[in-house]
Amino acid sequence: MPEVMTIGEPMVNLIADSDQTYMEARTLPTQMAGAEFNVAIGVRRQGHTVSYVTTLGSDWQGDMIVDYMTNAGIDTANISRSTEAATGSQLKVVLPDGDPKVIYFRKGSAASRTTPDIVDDIDFGGLRILHVSGVFAALADNTYATIERLIDAAHDHGATVTFDPNPRPTLWSSEEEMIRATNALAAKCDVFMPGLSEGQMFSGREDARDVADFYLDMGVRQVIIKLGASGSALFSRNDDGERVETVVPSFVVDVVDTVGAGDGFASGAITALLEDLPADRLLERANAVGAIQVTSVSDSEGLPSREQLDSFIANTPRKEVSL
Repeated sequence: MPEVMTIGEPMVNLIADSDQTYMEARTLPTQMAGAEFNVAIGVRRQGHTVSYVTTLGSDWQGDMIVDYMTNAGIDTANISRSTEAATGSQLKVVLPDGDPKVIYFRKGSAASRTTPDIVDDIDFGGLRILHVSGVFAALADNTYATIERLIDAAHDHGATVTFDPNPRPTLWSSEEEMIRATNALAAKCDVFMPGLSEGQMFSGREDARDVADFYLDMGVRQVIIKLGASGSALFSRNDDGERVETVVPSFVVDVVDTVGAGDGFASGAITALLEDLPADRLLERANAVGAIQVTSVSDSEGLPSREQLDSFIANTPRKEVSL
């Protein structure tokens, strides 16, 4: 069994060749997308093993995703195929300011029909970290229930569970339901990784330290907060119950496409946890992967190898950051 497991909806990503509107596009280069997929690619490129859990359609998109994962070294043993629903896809247009417009074709997709019984056939031997995202949880009641069951099974096998809330408000019935459901999942996890604005929304608190306390009081072991482009902070509690914090700046880069930055960050944090790095080096690595990712148009193509990552950390100037 690989060291890391994740569950989500991988999609074929069609990228328009115009920076104005997809209607003007003449070619649509094909790549892969999906928050958890990006994390899996990041983990693999940093030299660790990873398995992906999902359901794909029995169609060309599903075949393409499985082939891509296999070629990337991602374990696909826990991917089911369905003849009753299609694989999801998306169309992305990159705008001049770096923020893309994304059009999804995923309603009723095969992944959204994943049910908790997919967990029954998973071999958890050797698993160290399960990573989950709020995106897959939001697709349907059955995908939320599947994540809950997978978290319980991972904990039963001694694995650490990391959680990026990655909010998608349009996928939920209301903001109140999104907040309730996300916090319920956070309480079941060991490491919670929101952006500051996300943490503020989910906790109802403004200061980063207060946001962290909200989740530490739930029993979360580590709260890692992304502080926008400036850096990140990690909060935990010592044996006396006192809050311990580490704040590390990010790197100076030219931004091309902001999509996937948080996923890159998560992959850096996960591999640092696997290697038992101290908090400052964990944040340094996570910041670096996120910074590298925003210099590439693709959601995951720009994610670095270990050698590229080490060189970037050694040679790139840092920003300033404070809480």
